[in-house]
Amino acid sequence: MTEEQTQHDLIKAFVQIAPLLNNLTNDDITIGIYDTEKLIINIPGKTFSLNVTPGDPLVEGDIVTNAIRNNTSLTAVVPKELFGFPLAARAIPLHDDQGNVIGGVGMGTSLEKANKLFEMAESFSAIVEQTTASIEEISQSVSHLTNCVTDVTNQMNDVSTSAQQIGKISTVVKEISDQSNMLGLNAAIEAARAGEVGRGFSVVADEIRKLATSSKDNVDQINGITKNIQELLLRLNNAFSDIHTLTGNQSRAIQEFSSTIEEISHKAEELAQVAEETLYTEDTRS
Repeated sequence: MTEEQTQHDLIKAFVQIAPLLNNLTNDDITIGIYDTEKLIINIPGKTFSLNVTPGDPLVEGDIVTNAIRNNTSLTAVVPKELFGFPLAARAIPLHDDQGNVIGGVGMGTSLEKANKLFEMAESFSAIVEQTTASIEEISQSVSHLTNCVTDVTNQMNDVSTSAQQIGKISTVVKEISDQSNMLGLNAAIEAARAGEVGRGFSVVADEIRKLATSSKDNVDQINGITKNIQELLLRLNNAFSDIHTLTGNQSRAIQEFSSTIEEISHKAEELAQVAEETLYTEDTRS
């Protein structure tokens, strides 16, 4: 068997095998068989074609051309700008029995799915970041609301304490009013006993009793108002207590949700990293 026949037989073997390779892998691949001058056959991928024709000469700078002329195996990633999607390209030279280069085989693997996965992972990471920022704002708002509720509750307690002090003062005023009324009554009795001489004193005694009665009425009104204030404060305090409990529950729920989002963020970063490695480490393999 001559060297030329060996060369042709090797290339013919690749030509016969090439159409079957696409069915042996889950990857979407295209295969080209070359001699030292031109393309002999190209098998398009399942979803894409490189728009080449048998007989096309070797292209300067092409990975197969470089593999044949440099007699070395090569790998590279073709950016998506060229074909609309990224492509992992590999090329090997073919040799005869004496080690001379007689041609080459090029294979391109579509990385469209990996590229879409990478873009989705990046988009997902951006959404997670936005969600995290929104949760942080909500958390700060809830924390601020909790502080406001606590501050208002403290002020309400101060008002309640003041109302209690007013109640104590009202009690004292009522006691003074009762004593003044009794004093006025005794004075009126003594004035009556004194007759004409005590008439002026009787007028003073009547005024004292009127003042005592008026003071007592005012005290009763103050006590009624104070009681209403205390009841309203109690209702408000209960309402704010419920709000405080609610904000506490919300704060804990937000913390749990934030932890979940943080975990999702880590998974999204891992997913993006895997997709990126799939896309951009092909040219480091040999």
